[in-house]
Amino acid sequence: MKNIFAIIGSAQQNSSNIKLVQFLAKRFSGTLYIEVFDALRTLPHFDAVQTLENVPAVIESIRKKIEDADAVLISSPEYVFSIPAGLKNVLEWCVATTIFSEKPLAIIVASADGRKSFEEIKLIMKTLGALFNDKTCLLISGVKGKISAEDNIAFNTQDQLVEVLQHLQELV
Repeated sequence: MKNIFAIIGSAQQNSSNIKLVQFLAKRFSGTLYIEVFDALRTLPHFDAVQTLENVPAVIESIRKKIEDADAVLISSPEYVFSIPAGLKNVLEWCVATTIFSEKPLAIIVASADGRKSFEEIKLIMKTLGALFNDKTCLLISGVKGKISAEDNIAFNTQDQLVEVLQHLQELV
């Protein structure tokens, strides 16, 4: 079974992005193991001096999970027309490493609009050397209207999510 390390970019406990990844984890259970990391707000702020020496243990742990995963999934909202600070922080901790080099990656941005964050994340991940393409990237604008109060995801959105993970599996 392939291991996907999913990083949730939202700072909210019960975000739309976590709901989308939980749907995928349930949908692909038995074929993929999706480990969800949704505690970006607990990480220390990036410190360039510590990036290679005296790296905080929690950062070492996340780097190891990324390195050991068969693929990474980033699911994030857009905050103030940009990538959320917590997500940017964890990615900055990875810049001085090669853990994303040729790492299969899926990117999902689910937000009110999301276009700016979507492009920023793709640019950052390209810079880090991750392996992704248009078929492993999904922008879900107006996400609040695509998830019901009962956490049911619209069928066409479900189909899009499944397609992204199917294409990600092709890269693994």
